[in-house]
Amino acid sequence: MAEEPSKPDVQRFTREDHDVTCCIEVLCCGGTRLILGEEDAELIKTCWCGTCNDKKRGPYGELGTVDSSQCLCFYGFRAASIMPAEGQTQCIGCGCEKEKVDSVVEELKKRQALRGDRAKTRMAETTVSSLSLLHKKVDAIMEQLELPPVTAEMER
Repeated sequence: MAEEPSKPDVQRFTREDHDVTCCIEVLCCGGTRLILGEEDAELIKTCWCGTCNDKKRGPYGELGTVDSSQCLCFYGFRAASIMPAEGQTQCIGCGCEKEKVDSVVEELKKRQALRGDRAKTRMAETTVSSLSLLHKKVDAIMEQLELPPVTAEMER
């Protein structure tokens, strides 16, 4: 249900730049950066000293599934809509940096929850709750002033 009307469900985020380069990309003279903006995430991949570039950006509400993954001792993360290929996983460093992967996934999920579609739904619920509280206050004032309740005939 909706949260307290006095506590709006809005949070501003600062820009964060994460180096999420995999060791294999380093061998190809490339790298990958994940830039988390206030409203969207962007994954920038380069290779062969910048001759090949790939940029994908998407708002947090459209990221899709954000998960970490593990294959043997290698860890990576997926954010469906900003990965260059469907189902692709981005490992960080030598692939053994589980804490860094978990940190990136946690931050993406937090931003997704507070800026994505779920956040918009919660904000709408908060607005409805505030409106309901306002109606109760107006009804109490009208009762205190001994005014008749508003009827359909009065609205015309």
